[in-house]
Amino acid sequence: VNIFQTEGPTTHPTSQPWPGPQPEILAPSLPRQTWASKYKFLLSCLGHCVGLGNIWRFPYLCYRNGGGVFLIPYFIMLLVMGLPLFLMELSLGQYGAAGPIAVWKCCPLLKGVGVAMLVVSSLVSLYYNVVLAWAFYYLGSSFQSPLPWSCAAPGNA
Repeated sequence: VNIFQTEGPTTHPTSQPWPGPQPEILAPSLPRQTWASKYKFLLSCLGHCVGLGNIWRFPYLCYRNGGGVFLIPYFIMLLVMGLPLFLMELSLGQYGAAGPIAVWKCCPLLKGVGVAMLVVSSLVSLYYNVVLAWAFYYLGSSFQSPLPWSCAAPGNA
């Protein structure tokens, strides 16, 4: 359907009311979903912040880098760099209402940042899937009568 065509007996079917090539008619995009409440948004943000790395790796890093003394530079960098970058990412996502690649169209110089965000997210998801696969493998192996890692296992005889 051409929205530029006029109806009526005076319009010839082969005439073009727009000089030159016809403009592209874009289909209306569907409205993006929004959060039902502020609390669901807050819980979603907390779920993304507190992940496997915070529960599994953070205590190890504290122990390796000096125990409680490590918390001082950690909290300083959290306040100076972590929270402002997190708020910038949230505000760009909420204001732009677009994905990570399309939201950086506001500054063409930083167009590659969205692609880098997707690449990093893909690599982290692959890493976490491998860690979860190990956990499921050892969970399944723990149901064997002589445990495969015990001294009574047939492979250790």
